Amino acid sequence: MSLTDLAPTNTKRARQSASRSFKTFLEDEGVTWEYLEVCMKRDNAATVLEAVVDKFGMHLAFKKGRNGQLLARHSVMQYYRQAKNWLLEQFPQLRPATEKNLLKKGQVLERYCMKRESGTFVNKAPACTKEALKKMLTYPYSTASTASDYQDTAILCLLWFLFGRASDLTLLRKENLSIGSGNIFFVRFIRVKTSEEQGLSLFPDEDFATCPLLAIALALATQSAPSASLLSQLPEQHNVSRTALTPTAPLIDLMDHPDIVAPVQEPSEREKSTEDAPGIHSYVNRVLGRVATKAGVLERLTSHSFRRGGAQHANGAGMCVQWIFDRGAWNMTSTNKAFAYVFNTPAEDHKVARVLSNRDPEEAVTLLGLDSFDSVTQVNIRSVASALFMSSYGLATRQYNVNAHVLDTLMTYLLRHYPALKSLAADSFVIHRLEACVVERGFSVNDLLAWSSYLASDIARKPENTTRKTQQPTSRSTPCFFIKQP
Repeated sequence: MSLTDLAPTNTKRARQSASRSFKTFLEDEGVTWEYLEVCMKRDNAATVLEAVVDKFGMHLAFKKGRNGQLLARHSVMQYYRQAKNWLLEQFPQLRPATEKNLLKKGQVLERYCMKRESGTFVNKAPACTKEALKKMLTYPYSTASTASDYQDTAILCLLWFLFGRASDLTLLRKENLSIGSGNIFFVRFIRVKTSEEQGLSLFPDEDFATCPLLAIALALATQSAPSASLLSQLPEQHNVSRTALTPTAPLIDLMDHPDIVAPVQEPSEREKSTEDAPGIHSYVNRVLGRVATKAGVLERLTSHSFRRGGAQHANGAGMCVQWIFDRGAWNMTSTNKAFAYVFNTPAEDHKVARVLSNRDPEEAVTLLGLDSFDSVTQVNIRSVASALFMSSYGLATRQYNVNAHVLDTLMTYLLRHYPALKSLAADSFVIHRLEACVVERGFSVNDLLAWSSYLASDIARKPENTTRKTQQPTSRSTPCFFIKQP
């Protein structure tokens, strides 16, 4: 095993695709790879390599794809950069003499691709606005018939609120949901592209359709089997090692025979089928293709539209750009990183999260919880939650469980928005499941409505608006059944 084997699967796949494209280009030009190797041993090898790469760049600039249209700028540059790097790996002695000139040629090619279509810039993924997000979440809530519909809805919601790339969601784990100090809901996950671990805050949205806590609750409530992943329907990312060399190989052998590390074995048919399986980006794009048009969203959104749309929404509310960069984990210069180390505190991320949930960034928001109920009602609701979240609670494998405090919070918002969900689709999958769990534990739908109406009342929400004020005694006219006992 070498460090090359630890490269992301997508990176290795892109390098292999570019090398195949380059060899196909050579065949079309009537040149064999063996002849190119001979040319690389001449005195003018650097000039020859620059000419070959220049010709390959021209080939890419005018190459048409399967749809009969010219390749997009991103595709052209991906092929060019990967093929260039692959060639420099094959002929490392030419890197010092050619790298600078090849970089300049790449810049010329990129500028041309940006302007070749009537002087316009190449299209990028359109930003997903909050209005478009609401449409795409409301539609599944009103038409959902299977558990996967609710889990796919959670994907779209979390992508927007976490400024996430699609690949980031593959590393979301149940045990990484927590309630932090100040009663703040936190999600910890790893940015796959930058390998950066983040802990971001989420606040309940004033609109139930775009509430991230409700989306998480519905995704967990509809899981059919125990899983450590929060979104268990997502395809796993596989890293396949293709060399026979083991980590225990002596260093002296590697120094005496370095060639045993460089060659990459041809993947087996089984490995090819594993790596060629549709990834997370394809999955999200298929969900968008199924939902967006039917929900009334006219833009051709992609998996990257949510990251861009969430950031633009926060920026439009006047949030500090540095805070937005921190939440999205965008790469910055060393100066900006130093600035971030000094000023990047949870308080800034809380403000961005509040804006994303349509709240005042300076407003103190406390999560609703079961603590506002009396002890008997808390026991009753938790018994319903244990049946509803059976794939995430009370399991022997710790990684499959969600924190009890987190489950209380998610159950609270599920009860809070129960009437709104039922008004969208009274016969939906999650409504049937919730009501069945209530009846199974010996309660009725009337009890469910009573719990929901209490959470919607001013008494239950009073802590949200008075976190810095002294609590007032509860009115005696309130039914004592729903009041926490002293």
